[in-house]
Amino acid sequence: MEKVDGAFFAGCKHPVEFVFIRHGESEGNAVGVFQGLLDFPLTDRGREQARLRGKQLKALPCCVHPNKVGVFSSPMGRAQETAALVAEAAGFAPPTIVPSLTELDTGVWTGKAWADVRSDDNELWPHFRAKSWAAIPEAESEGALYQRALDAWKYLRDQSIDHNLQTVIAVSHAGFLQWLFRVTLGCTSWFPLIPVHNCGMFRFKVEPIKGHAAYVAWETIDEPLPSASL
Repeated sequence: MEKVDGAFFAGCKHPVEFVFIRHGESEGNAVGVFQGLLDFPLTDRGREQARLRGKQLKALPCCVHPNKVGVFSSPMGRAQETAALVAEAAGFAPPTIVPSLTELDTGVWTGKAWADVRSDDNELWPHFRAKSWAAIPEAESEGALYQRALDAWKYLRDQSIDHNLQTVIAVSHAGFLQWLFRVTLGCTSWFPLIPVHNCGMFRFKVEPIKGHAAYVAWETIDEPLPSASL
């Protein structure tokens, strides 16, 4: 089973940090809706979250050279707007759209509210609790998500090599970020889940070692925004 480990980065010639960010709060998040492939704009709060994250990134050591930073985004509007606001606040070039970073298809629950499905009277609810989206009809499968996460990582890794980037920033979604994380461990099912909050940040360090697989490590998981007010 292919995974995103040290051997995966054997072609890297210099250290690189991959920074994954969930989009800011969307109107769908605000009302507790399973968005999936439906698109909702950011709320004003979500826009402020994105700006705040951009200002924080600007101050990080890995981002001191803006010309060595690449920003990438899911094609969905809530992610694109987040990425654009992050890039603007940090002084980075505008984001590049990467289709493989899009959110998962949530199947027959797309557009439904948590409040409407979270009940033992709903026959799918206990199955969802036990298997997550693998239990929901027409939702994207675990196998497809694993492969898509691999594809996204390959693209981002190759961008870092081809453009000599020190930092790669990618804005995606709560569901798919689970798989961008899982594929680094070779985990092919939904559980255990990790927390993913709006504008939560995940930092993954890669340090090449001559003649060996690279040193790789998750530095932060779902790092919160610097302001508790958001």
